[in-house]
Amino acid sequence: MADMRAYVGAKTPGRHTADGSQLGIRALREGSISVADFLVGAGYEGRIFGVNAGSVGTPIASAATTAIAAQRPMAWVRVPDGTLIIPLYASIVVESTGATTQGEIAMATSQNDVGNGTSTAITPVSLNAAAPKTTNCTARRSSTGDCTAETNLHEVTRWSFAASAVDQRFTWTFKDSGVPLILRGAASWLVYIGGNAVNSFTSLIWVELPEEDAN
Repeated sequence: MADMRAYVGAKTPGRHTADGSQLGIRALREGSISVADFLVGAGYEGRIFGVNAGSVGTPIASAATTAIAAQRPMAWVRVPDGTLIIPLYASIVVESTGATTQGEIAMATSQNDVGNGTSTAITPVSLNAAAPKTTNCTARRSSTGDCTAETNLHEVTRWSFAASAVDQRFTWTFKDSGVPLILRGAASWLVYIGGNAVNSFTSLIWVELPEEDAN
Protein backbone atom coordinates (compact mmCIF):
# COMPACT_ATOMS: atom_id res chain seq x y z
CA MET A 1 0.00 0.00 0.00
CA ALA A 2 1.35 3.43 -0.96
CA ASP A 3 1.94 5.95 1.81
CA MET A 4 1.65 9.51 0.51
CA ARG A 5 2.74 12.31 2.78
CA ALA A 6 2.84 16.06 2.31
CA TYR A 7 4.57 19.03 3.92
CA VAL A 8 2.30 21.14 6.12
CA GLY A 9 2.30 24.68 4.75
CA ALA A 10 -0.75 26.52 6.02
CA LYS A 11 1.01 29.78 6.90
CA THR A 12 4.60 29.56 5.65
CA PRO A 13 4.82 27.11 2.74
CA GLY A 14 8.21 26.26 1.34
CA ARG A 15 9.08 28.14 -1.85
CA HIS A 16 11.71 27.59 -4.49
CA THR A 17 13.13 30.44 -6.52
CA ALA A 18 13.55 28.64 -9.85
CA ASP A 19 11.65 26.19 -12.02
CA GLY A 20 12.84 22.59 -12.26
CA SER A 21 13.42 22.10 -8.55
CA GLN A 22 11.80 19.26 -6.62
CA LEU A 23 9.35 20.30 -3.94
CA GLY A 24 7.13 18.26 -1.67
CA ILE A 25 3.34 18.34 -1.93
CA ARG A 26 1.76 21.06 0.20
CA ALA A 27 -1.02 20.27 2.69
CA LEU A 28 -3.07 22.17 5.21
CA ARG A 29 -2.81 21.25 8.89
CA GLU A 30 -5.73 18.83 8.87
CA GLY A 31 -4.15 16.91 5.99
CA SER A 32 -6.03 18.18 2.91
CA ILE A 33 -3.81 18.69 -0.11
CA SER A 34 -3.52 22.25 -1.38
CA VAL A 35 -4.01 22.38 -5.17
CA ALA A 36 -3.68 25.49 -7.34
CA ASP A 37 -6.48 26.17 -9.81
CA PHE A 38 -5.46 25.62 -13.43
CA LEU A 39 -6.30 29.20 -14.37
CA VAL A 40 -4.29 30.60 -11.45
CA GLY A 41 -1.32 28.59 -12.67
CA ALA A 42 -1.87 29.83 -16.22
CA GLY A 43 -1.99 33.38 -14.90
CA TYR A 44 1.33 32.90 -13.09
CA GLU A 45 2.82 31.77 -16.40
CA GLY A 46 1.43 34.82 -18.18
CA ARG A 47 -0.92 32.80 -20.39
CA ILE A 48 -4.10 34.82 -19.78
CA PHE A 49 -4.75 37.71 -22.14
CA GLY A 50 -7.44 40.31 -22.64
CA VAL A 51 -8.50 42.87 -25.24
CA ASN A 52 -10.92 45.80 -25.23
CA ALA A 53 -13.00 47.22 -28.05
CA GLY A 54 -13.71 50.68 -26.67
CA SER A 55 -12.06 51.97 -23.52
CA VAL A 56 -12.36 54.64 -20.83
CA GLY A 57 -14.66 57.30 -22.35
CA THR A 58 -14.62 56.14 -25.97
CA PRO A 59 -17.21 53.50 -26.91
CA ILE A 60 -17.33 51.74 -30.27
CA ALA A 61 -20.14 53.15 -32.40
CA SER A 62 -22.08 51.09 -34.92
CA ALA A 63 -23.68 52.49 -38.05
CA ALA A 64 -27.08 54.18 -37.88
CA THR A 65 -28.95 50.91 -38.42
CA THR A 66 -27.00 47.66 -38.62
CA ALA A 67 -28.43 44.16 -38.35
CA ILE A 68 -26.25 41.28 -37.22
CA ALA A 69 -24.72 39.77 -40.33
CA ALA A 70 -22.26 36.99 -41.09
CA GLN A 71 -18.76 38.21 -41.94
CA ARG A 72 -19.34 41.49 -40.05
CA PRO A 73 -18.30 40.97 -36.41
CA MET A 74 -17.92 43.94 -34.09
CA ALA A 75 -15.02 42.45 -32.10
CA TRP A 76 -13.04 39.26 -32.61
CA VAL A 77 -9.91 37.29 -31.74
CA ARG A 78 -7.96 35.50 -34.49
CA VAL A 79 -6.27 32.27 -33.36
CA PRO A 80 -3.36 31.18 -35.60
CA ASP A 81 -2.37 27.64 -36.44
CA GLY A 82 -0.27 26.11 -33.64
CA THR A 83 -2.08 28.04 -30.89
CA LEU A 84 -5.05 27.05 -28.71
CA ILE A 85 -7.24 29.37 -26.68
CA ILE A 86 -10.03 28.77 -24.19
CA PRO A 87 -12.36 31.81 -23.90
CA LEU A 88 -12.90 32.70 -20.25
CA TYR A 89 -14.94 35.89 -20.17
CA ALA A 90 -16.87 38.20 -22.47
CA SER A 91 -18.53 41.42 -21.39
CA ILE A 92 -20.47 43.75 -23.67
CA VAL A 93 -21.82 47.00 -22.27
CA VAL A 94 -24.35 48.88 -24.37
CA GLU A 95 -23.87 52.47 -23.26
CA SER A 96 -26.60 53.85 -25.48
CA THR A 97 -28.57 53.04 -28.63
CA GLY A 98 -30.95 54.74 -30.98
CA ALA A 99 -34.73 54.78 -30.69
CA THR A 100 -35.77 52.92 -33.83
CA THR A 101 -34.47 49.35 -33.67
CA GLN A 102 -34.23 46.57 -31.08
CA GLY A 103 -30.62 45.51 -30.69
CA GLU A 104 -28.98 42.08 -30.62
CA ILE A 105 -25.63 40.64 -29.58
CA ALA A 106 -24.30 37.22 -30.57
CA MET A 107 -21.12 35.54 -29.36
CA ALA A 108 -19.85 32.78 -31.63
CA THR A 109 -16.89 30.65 -32.63
CA SER A 110 -15.63 29.71 -36.07
CA GLN A 111 -13.33 26.88 -37.11
CA ASN A 112 -11.24 29.12 -39.34
CA ASP A 113 -9.36 32.41 -39.12
CA VAL A 114 -11.78 34.96 -40.55
CA GLY A 115 -9.02 37.48 -41.19
CA ASN A 116 -9.31 41.25 -40.96
CA GLY A 117 -11.88 42.28 -43.53
CA THR A 118 -12.11 46.05 -43.34
CA SER A 119 -11.57 46.71 -39.64
CA THR A 120 -9.37 48.27 -36.98
CA ALA A 121 -6.66 46.50 -34.99
CA ILE A 122 -6.93 46.34 -31.20
CA THR A 123 -4.08 45.22 -28.98
CA PRO A 124 -4.30 42.24 -26.58
CA VAL A 125 -2.44 42.58 -23.30
CA SER A 126 -1.18 40.06 -20.76
CA LEU A 127 -3.19 40.02 -17.52
CA ASN A 128 0.04 39.19 -15.68
CA ALA A 129 1.47 42.66 -15.08
CA ALA A 130 5.01 41.41 -15.65
CA ALA A 131 3.92 40.23 -19.13
CA PRO A 132 6.25 37.20 -19.20
CA LYS A 133 4.69 35.96 -22.46
CA THR A 134 3.19 37.58 -25.54
CA THR A 135 0.08 36.38 -27.31
CA ASN A 136 0.16 34.72 -30.71
CA CYS A 137 -3.37 35.95 -31.38
CA THR A 138 -4.46 39.17 -33.03
CA ALA A 139 -7.67 41.07 -32.41
CA ARG A 140 -9.86 43.36 -34.49
CA ARG A 141 -12.96 45.52 -34.13
CA SER A 142 -15.63 47.25 -36.22
CA SER A 143 -15.84 45.27 -39.42
CA THR A 144 -17.21 47.53 -42.15
CA GLY A 145 -16.20 45.19 -44.99
CA ASP A 146 -16.67 41.44 -45.16
CA CYS A 147 -14.26 39.14 -43.37
CA THR A 148 -13.55 35.66 -44.71
CA ALA A 149 -16.70 33.54 -44.49
CA GLU A 150 -16.98 31.73 -41.18
CA THR A 151 -16.46 27.94 -41.24
CA ASN A 152 -18.78 25.88 -38.99
CA LEU A 153 -19.98 29.01 -37.22
CA HIS A 154 -21.40 28.13 -33.81
CA GLU A 155 -23.44 30.69 -31.88
CA VAL A 156 -22.64 30.21 -28.22
CA THR A 157 -25.10 32.72 -26.80
CA ARG A 158 -27.30 35.63 -27.84
CA TRP A 159 -28.79 38.62 -26.06
CA SER A 160 -31.26 41.30 -27.11
CA PHE A 161 -31.90 44.81 -25.83
CA ALA A 162 -34.66 47.32 -26.41
CA ALA A 163 -34.46 50.38 -28.61
CA SER A 164 -33.25 53.42 -26.63
CA ALA A 165 -31.51 51.08 -24.14
CA VAL A 166 -28.86 52.63 -21.91
CA ASP A 167 -26.27 51.08 -19.60
CA GLN A 168 -27.07 47.44 -20.39
CA ARG A 169 -24.42 44.84 -19.54
CA PHE A 170 -24.25 41.34 -21.02
CA THR A 171 -21.74 38.81 -19.68
CA TRP A 172 -20.66 35.28 -20.57
CA THR A 173 -18.15 33.32 -18.50
CA PHE A 174 -16.61 29.91 -18.95
CA LYS A 175 -17.18 29.19 -15.26
CA ASP A 176 -20.90 29.98 -15.29
CA SER A 177 -21.62 28.28 -18.61
CA GLY A 178 -19.67 25.13 -17.77
CA VAL A 179 -18.87 24.84 -21.49
CA PRO A 180 -15.18 24.85 -22.45
CA LEU A 181 -14.76 26.34 -25.92
CA ILE A 182 -11.53 24.78 -27.21
CA LEU A 183 -10.41 26.91 -30.14
CA ARG A 184 -7.48 25.27 -31.87
CA GLY A 185 -5.97 27.39 -34.61
CA ALA A 186 -6.82 28.34 -37.10
CA ALA A 187 -10.01 29.58 -35.41
CA SER A 188 -11.88 32.75 -34.42
CA TRP A 189 -13.82 34.01 -31.40
CA LEU A 190 -16.40 36.57 -32.49
CA VAL A 191 -18.88 39.09 -31.10
CA TYR A 192 -21.58 40.52 -33.39
CA ILE A 193 -23.66 43.57 -32.43
CA GLY A 194 -26.70 44.85 -34.30
CA GLY A 195 -29.11 47.69 -33.68
CA ASN A 196 -29.53 51.40 -34.24
CA ALA A 197 -26.47 53.57 -33.55
CA VAL A 198 -25.21 51.31 -30.76
CA ASN A 199 -22.41 52.66 -28.57
CA SER A 200 -20.70 49.77 -26.80
CA PHE A 201 -17.67 48.53 -24.90
CA THR A 202 -16.49 44.92 -25.29
CA SER A 203 -13.98 43.02 -23.15
CA LEU A 204 -12.70 39.55 -24.11
CA ILE A 205 -10.40 37.41 -21.92
CA TRP A 206 -8.88 34.04 -22.75
CA VAL A 207 -6.20 31.56 -21.70
CA GLU A 208 -3.70 30.71 -24.42
CA LEU A 209 -1.64 27.54 -24.82
CA PRO A 210 0.46 25.81 -27.47
CA GLU A 211 -1.87 23.66 -29.60
CA GLU A 212 0.33 20.64 -28.96
CA ASP A 213 -0.82 20.70 -25.31
CA ALA A 214 -4.18 19.31 -26.52
CA ASN A 215 -2.70 16.41 -28.50
